[in-house]
This record gives sequence, C-alpha cells and structure tokens, in this order.
Amino acid sequence: MDNAAMKKIAIKAAVFGVISITVMLQRSATKHIMITDASGVTIDRGTAKDAYKILVDRNVGAGQKGKLTIPLAKSVSSDDIVLEDGYMDHELRIHIDSREEGFYLDNAVVTDLDIFESAICYKENDTGSVCLDFKLDDFYVNESSLTESNTIEIEFDRPSHKYDKIVLVNPVGGITDETGTAIPSDDDAALDVAMALKSISEKDGNNNIKFFFTRTTDIASAEQKSIDAIKESEAGLVVEIGTVKEPTEEGVVARYNDIFFTRGLNNASFADKLERNCAKKTGAKAIGVFSATKDDVFLMGSTVPSARIEVGSEGSKVLESSGYKKKAAEGIYDAILEAFEEME
Repeated sequence: MDNAAMKKIAIKAAVFGVISITVMLQRSATKHIMITDASGVTIDRGTAKDAYKILVDRNVGAGQKGKLTIPLAKSVSSDDIVLEDGYMDHELRIHIDSREEGFYLDNAVVTDLDIFESAICYKENDTGSVCLDFKLDDFYVNESSLTESNTIEIEFDRPSHKYDKIVLVNPVGGITDETGTAIPSDDDAALDVAMALKSISEKDGNNNIKFFFTRTTDIASAEQKSIDAIKESEAGLVVEIGTVKEPTEEGVVARYNDIFFTRGLNNASFADKLERNCAKKTGAKAIGVFSATKDDVFLMGSTVPSARIEVGSEGSKVLESSGYKKKAAEGIYDAILEAFEEME
C-alpha cells in the first residue's frame, strides 16, 4: 500500500472518529428529562382497577443512598418521560410512555428515603403509558437524571439547603366550578404576569433565585395551602400579584401587611419597590402604596417581607396587552433583585 492510499485511509478514519464522537455527544446531550411545574394541576387518576402500589426495594446499592432510583423498560428514552413537580401538593408525578403494560408490577423502585407517604402507578391509556405518583411528607425540591443503566435517579432536598434566595409568588384569582374543576379564562391577568415572571426568572440563572408559584393554571389555589407554602417553601420574599378591583384611575397599586414588621426589609419598603419598578417598566401611573385589608388572608398571614402588586385595573384594555404584562413582570423582577440586595 503506497503512502497516498494510507493517507486516504487515515483521513477516512479521522473523519469517522469525529462523526462518532459528535453522535455520542449529541445522544448524551439529549439524555434529559422534561420537567414541568405542576402547581395547581390536577391529575386524572382513573379508577382503582387501573392503579396499583409501586413495589419499593429498600436494599440500596452503591451510589443509590439518599436517592429514589426508578427502573425503565428498555424501550423508554428521555423523550418518553415527563416529570411534574407538584410541590404545592407535596407530590411528584412521573409520566412514562413505556409501551410495556404492567412493567412496574414486576420492577421495584429502589430507595432508602423515608419521605414517601405513598407510591402509586396509574394507567394513563391502553398503550402502556403510566404515571408514577409519589406523595411526599413535606415541601421538597428535586434533581433528576437519566443514567446509563436506564434508570431515573432523583435526589430530594429542602429548598433552603439548595437555594440562598427563595421567592413565593401568589397570583390572585383562578376560576373553578362547583366541583373544583378549573374553568379556562382569558381574563386572568395575575396568572399571565406570574407566568411571564416565571419565564424571566428561568432565563436569568446568574442570580440563582428560586421562584415557587402557588398556581400555574386557571384553577384557584386553596387559601390555606397557599399560606402554608410561605413557611414550607422557606421563602425569603413573598409577592402577591393581583388587579385593582375598583380603580379611581388607571395605574398600579401596591399593598402591604402593616401589622407584622420584619428586620432588614420592611413590608412597606418592599411594596414601594414593587410599585415604583412596575410603574417605571410599564409607563403606568403609580397610584400609591396602601395597607392591605384584613380580608387579604394570604398577605396578612406572612411573617417574611411581603407585598401585593396590583398591576392594573381589572377588565381594562391595558391589561389585555401581552406586552404590558411582560413589562409588569420585568418590574416585579427588578423589585425582587433590589429587595434581596437590600437584605444582604
């Protein structure tokens, strides 16, 4: 074989190697699990005959301590998995399109954790899709990964052990019928602003602030559950988002708890930051900062710096603009950054 032929073979081998490595990296990069925020989301658990208790193996192996390890059928890829973090309900739901009916009747999850009150597998359709529903004993954050051995590994922790800055956001409102089922609504400005805030916070990883939301859907958040979440989430700031019910003029209004006083950053100061920044971003008039009324049970029940921002007049054409809502969310985010800076 002459030198020219050898060079051609070497070049082909190098190109093949580069392509192989690229493919491997791409496959590795896609080994993620889609995670959604399921606060306020209800789940159709079907009937009792479509559900069964998940087998739990307490004999953890090397590297499995302090984790929940979930086996997967060989046919399952990362694209077939969706994890729903229902922290408001102390619940973790994992939807798996396994295409193998009854897989979890014979395959146990592995864990030495004592944080699970129940573990149930619900049948979602007739093609093998299931939901693994884990009821937890408290409010946890989690991290999940898909391993090379085709298992899901999940670690749980208390929010304050993982995040230095935590914000609980309560979008006021939500519509339900007499059964508690959400009624879709186009007039849910508080939720729209909250979801815009969620998007902004997720894109800004530099500030390492964790946002929790009492609801992410049209369904109203249970009042007591929202109040409990203030303490359970270990929030350092609480923001309530609403609209002006009886406006005398178009603009933004902030309200605060004038009974409970906090050190470092008082409620009135936080309310002022919210109003000022929202007015600046949206161009709306800053109507004023006022004491909250006693019927605002959520705000009056908070023992950390808290305030309510009313982003505009209920039913006004201004609030129909998605651009306005996004600007209001930007104002809220800037106020939160200012508040944490003052608290440091």
